[in-house]
Amino acid sequence: MKKITIIMLLLMSTNVMAAWTKLESEHTPAVTVYVDIGKIRHVGVNNVRMQHLMNFKNEVKNSSGPAYLSSKELVEYNCNEEHYRVIASSLYVRRMGQGKVVSFSSDVKQWQPVEFNTLEESLWKVACGKPSISQHD
Repeated sequence: MKKITIIMLLLMSTNVMAAWTKLESEHTPAVTVYVDIGKIRHVGVNNVRMQHLMNFKNEVKNSSGPAYLSSKELVEYNCNEEHYRVIASSLYVRRMGQGKVVSFSSDVKQWQPVEFNTLEESLWKVACGKPSISQHD
Protein backbone atom coordinates (compact mmCIF):
# COMPACT_ATOMS: atom_id res chain seq x y z
CA MET A 1 0.00 0.00 0.00
CA LYS A 2 2.86 2.36 0.83
CA LYS A 3 4.40 1.80 -2.63
CA ILE A 4 1.08 2.58 -4.35
CA THR A 5 0.72 5.80 -2.34
CA ILE A 6 4.23 6.91 -3.26
CA ILE A 7 3.65 6.23 -6.99
CA MET A 8 0.30 8.03 -6.90
CA LEU A 9 1.85 11.07 -5.19
CA LEU A 10 4.67 11.06 -7.73
CA LEU A 11 2.27 11.12 -10.68
CA MET A 12 -0.06 13.69 -9.15
CA SER A 13 2.55 16.15 -7.90
CA THR A 14 5.04 16.28 -10.74
CA ASN A 15 3.43 19.10 -12.73
CA VAL A 16 4.60 21.64 -10.19
CA MET A 17 8.15 20.28 -10.22
CA ALA A 18 8.37 18.88 -13.73
CA ALA A 19 10.25 20.59 -16.51
CA TRP A 20 8.30 19.14 -19.39
CA THR A 21 10.15 19.00 -22.70
CA LYS A 22 8.10 18.58 -25.86
CA LEU A 23 8.93 15.40 -27.75
CA GLU A 24 8.99 15.91 -31.50
CA SER A 25 7.28 12.85 -32.99
CA GLU A 26 5.39 12.24 -36.18
CA HIS A 27 3.76 9.17 -34.62
CA THR A 28 1.13 11.09 -32.66
CA PRO A 29 -0.59 13.78 -34.75
CA ALA A 30 -3.58 14.00 -32.37
CA VAL A 31 -1.39 14.11 -29.26
CA THR A 32 1.41 16.33 -27.98
CA VAL A 33 3.89 14.32 -25.91
CA TYR A 34 6.17 15.75 -23.22
CA VAL A 35 8.95 14.05 -21.24
CA ASP A 36 10.52 14.95 -17.91
CA ILE A 37 14.18 14.56 -18.89
CA GLY A 38 15.48 15.95 -15.60
CA LYS A 39 13.90 13.13 -13.64
CA ILE A 40 15.12 10.09 -15.58
CA ARG A 41 16.18 7.62 -12.88
CA HIS A 42 18.36 4.53 -13.10
CA VAL A 43 16.85 1.47 -11.43
CA GLY A 44 19.39 -1.30 -11.71
CA VAL A 45 22.17 -1.77 -14.20
CA ASN A 46 20.26 -1.57 -17.50
CA ASN A 47 16.92 -0.04 -16.50
CA VAL A 48 15.72 3.55 -16.27
CA ARG A 49 12.38 5.13 -15.38
CA MET A 50 10.97 8.18 -17.07
CA GLN A 51 7.63 9.93 -16.89
CA HIS A 52 5.84 11.28 -19.94
CA LEU A 53 2.71 13.36 -20.35
CA MET A 54 0.33 13.34 -23.30
CA ASN A 55 -2.02 16.20 -24.18
CA PHE A 56 -4.83 15.12 -26.47
CA LYS A 57 -6.04 17.60 -29.08
CA ASN A 58 -9.66 16.46 -28.53
CA GLU A 59 -11.41 15.09 -25.47
CA VAL A 60 -11.08 11.34 -25.09
CA LYS A 61 -14.29 9.65 -23.98
CA ASN A 62 -13.82 7.26 -21.11
CA SER A 63 -16.31 4.39 -20.98
CA SER A 64 -16.08 4.18 -17.19
CA GLY A 65 -16.02 7.87 -16.30
CA PRO A 66 -15.61 11.45 -17.46
CA ALA A 67 -13.74 12.45 -20.61
CA TYR A 68 -10.10 13.46 -20.28
CA LEU A 69 -7.61 15.72 -22.07
CA SER A 70 -4.26 14.46 -20.74
CA SER A 71 -2.51 11.46 -19.29
CA LYS A 72 0.73 10.71 -17.49
CA GLU A 73 2.66 7.46 -17.41
CA LEU A 74 5.65 6.36 -15.37
CA VAL A 75 7.48 3.87 -17.58
CA GLU A 76 10.46 1.62 -16.95
CA TYR A 77 12.76 0.93 -19.90
CA ASN A 78 15.30 -1.87 -20.26
CA CYS A 79 17.90 -0.10 -22.36
CA ASN A 80 19.90 -3.18 -23.41
CA GLU A 81 17.02 -5.54 -24.16
CA GLU A 82 14.88 -2.79 -25.74
CA HIS A 83 11.78 -3.42 -23.64
CA TYR A 84 9.43 -1.23 -21.63
CA ARG A 85 6.64 -1.58 -19.09
CA VAL A 86 4.18 0.90 -17.63
CA ILE A 87 4.57 1.24 -13.85
CA ALA A 88 1.70 3.68 -13.22
CA SER A 89 -0.68 5.83 -15.23
CA SER A 90 -3.26 8.53 -14.64
CA LEU A 91 -5.85 10.44 -16.69
CA TYR A 92 -6.81 14.11 -16.15
CA VAL A 93 -9.78 16.25 -17.15
CA ARG A 94 -7.53 19.16 -18.20
CA ARG A 95 -4.36 19.42 -20.27
CA MET A 96 -0.87 19.15 -18.79
CA GLY A 97 -2.04 16.76 -16.08
CA GLN A 98 -4.19 19.41 -14.43
CA GLY A 99 -7.64 19.16 -12.92
CA LYS A 100 -9.48 16.19 -11.53
CA VAL A 101 -7.90 12.75 -11.79
CA VAL A 102 -10.31 10.67 -13.88
CA SER A 103 -8.45 7.38 -13.47
CA PHE A 104 -5.31 6.06 -11.77
CA SER A 105 -3.59 2.70 -12.11
CA SER A 106 -0.50 1.37 -10.38
CA ASP A 107 -0.78 -2.12 -11.85
CA VAL A 108 2.69 -2.82 -13.24
CA LYS A 109 2.24 -4.04 -16.81
CA GLN A 110 4.16 -6.84 -18.56
CA TRP A 111 7.38 -6.09 -20.41
CA GLN A 112 6.80 -5.25 -24.08
CA PRO A 113 9.36 -4.99 -26.89
CA VAL A 114 10.04 -1.50 -28.15
CA GLU A 115 8.87 -1.56 -31.76
CA PHE A 116 10.75 0.24 -34.51
CA ASN A 117 9.37 3.58 -35.73
CA THR A 118 6.77 4.07 -32.94
CA LEU A 119 6.12 6.57 -30.17
CA GLU A 120 7.54 4.02 -27.73
CA GLU A 121 10.79 3.96 -29.68
CA SER A 122 10.99 7.76 -29.48
CA LEU A 123 10.42 7.63 -25.72
CA TRP A 124 12.92 4.77 -25.30
CA LYS A 125 15.57 6.75 -27.19
CA VAL A 126 15.15 9.70 -24.81
CA ALA A 127 15.09 7.56 -21.67
CA CYS A 128 18.07 5.42 -22.64
CA GLY A 129 20.04 8.03 -24.57
CA LYS A 130 20.23 5.69 -27.58
CA PRO A 131 20.19 6.64 -31.26
CA SER A 132 17.89 3.79 -32.36
CA ILE A 133 16.74 0.27 -31.60
CA SER A 134 17.63 -2.85 -33.47
CA GLN A 135 14.61 -4.10 -35.39
CA HIS A 136 12.98 -7.01 -33.60
CA ASP A 137 12.25 -10.24 -35.41
